[in-house]
Amino acid sequence: MAVGLASTSEKVRTLLAKMEIEGRLTEEEGERIINELFNSGKGELAHLSDELKNSLNELMQEIQTPSIKEMNELKKRISELEAKLNKPSDHEI
Repeated sequence: MAVGLASTSEKVRTLLAKMEIEGRLTEEEGERIINELFNSGKGELAHLSDELKNSLNELMQEIQTPSIKEMNELKKRISELEAKLNKPSDHEI
């Protein structure tokens, strides 16, 4: 996605430079347009990232994938149970 954005940005810069050379656009106008496009692209990228995170969270809930916290709690419980099983009991002779 970032590569596509960079490629598009380069194409826009080339087009604006050509327009500037042809006298259709001043340097200041070109810079303003580039800055607006760049800032708009950053906002879109952030929005897309948020949407992707939300979609992944929904998918994980839907398929009931345990969280890292839940997995760590289970590992701890397993370790505690293994320790109890390996501990000699008072009933053993």
